[in-house]
Amino acid sequence: MTKASMWARAMARASLDTTQEDSPGDEKQYAQKRKTSEKAMQKRKGTKGTTQVSPDEVKRAASELAAWDGEMAHDDVQNAVRACASGTTSKMHVIPNAMPTAIAEAVHTLLKALPERAWCTSKGDDDDNTLVHSFAACAREDAPQLAPLFDAVEKLAGGAKCSLQLARYSQGDGIAPHDDMAEVTLDEDGETYERRVAVVLHLAKGNWHVEDGGCLVDRADSRPVVLPPAFNRFVAFTVPRLHEVTAVTKGHEKRFSLFGWVLRRRARKKRKHGGGRRNRS
Repeated sequence: MTKASMWARAMARASLDTTQEDSPGDEKQYAQKRKTSEKAMQKRKGTKGTTQVSPDEVKRAASELAAWDGEMAHDDVQNAVRACASGTTSKMHVIPNAMPTAIAEAVHTLLKALPERAWCTSKGDDDDNTLVHSFAACAREDAPQLAPLFDAVEKLAGGAKCSLQLARYSQGDGIAPHDDMAEVTLDEDGETYERRVAVVLHLAKGNWHVEDGGCLVDRADSRPVVLPPAFNRFVAFTVPRLHEVTAVTKGHEKRFSLFGWVLRRRARKKRKHGGGRRNRS
């Protein structure tokens, strides 16, 4: 039995709450894997997106998104990020209908239209001492028409640095339990940061159930809480927090999302002084 089927059966059998992502490895690892797979990507024939979308649909969606002021549908989204960043909350915030409906639809259209070359497969298993995970990731620079989406989520951070990516989960993709703790060195300033707040904007369409996989599972408490994919839902929580994404079993649907972290500068360790006297001679 494959790992994917084992995860799916375990989730289907478990008596878990279904009310309440993504985040495997650090950015350096992602960048390295992206570079090594570029040649393989170039060999693939064609540049069609995940699903056929007409040029007119793409044009309308891009125009709709470009005109967006970046404001979410309600203040709960901003308030959730602020609460997590300040440490005044210990819960996983789950907010439906985060973006205006027209904007969410435009984003989904552009995600479907992304060429295959924009996606980089990210995989890891126990054999190479990395987090067990599998999905396709897309960096901001490879999806220029979706830049307003990245800007809007970064705006929620109130000026703090962010690290964000797009994700696409296909059949068999998922992430084993992890807590998101990691340090990030940004190319723009060379500084090292810690992940402070995890954010996920779920963008999967369709009627997803627990047995379909792709569920975000909050394992912070003794009784896990399972969230099947839901379109236009925003999730935020303080790092570290144990969670996972169950393996997708739905073959004809893609689990899209934007995920990442609000960062904070790593605290400098205080230098330890010896107890001896200084030589003043």
